[in-house]
Amino acid sequence: MDLKDHDNNLRIIGKIFIVIGLILVPISISTFFFVDMISHSDFWHEIRHFEVMFMEIHPPQNLLYMLPILQTLSLLVFIVSGYGLATKQDWGKKFAIVPAVLLLFKFPIGTALGGYMIYAIHYVPKEEVSNGNEPA
Repeated sequence: MDLKDHDNNLRIIGKIFIVIGLILVPISISTFFFVDMISHSDFWHEIRHFEVMFMEIHPPQNLLYMLPILQTLSLLVFIVSGYGLATKQDWGKKFAIVPAVLLLFKFPIGTALGGYMIYAIHYVPKEEVSNGNEPA
């Protein structure tokens, strides 16, 4: 793979990150509504505490709001890193590691995509190595 192919691969990965981020937008919005609907239902009034292994959490609906917040942060990370890769920004390759690692946890397709993206981001074309340039 030469330098031009490598740049094209990074641009394609950036566009994939942007598409994944845009797919997460309606999911994130619906998660906010879902959490709000659950927190106002009678279900939460019946539960006084929530136990996770050795921890006891009061009240559980406060932690439930973390789900849409984390979902929104995730989609922002995908979109920003995708923009950085697609436009060949200097910070794009460094920041794109975060969504690639997040994809590794989405077995099996996300694991394959994330692994390839990490490889492609860290790959240094032979022309760049022979010119004495350091990998970014």
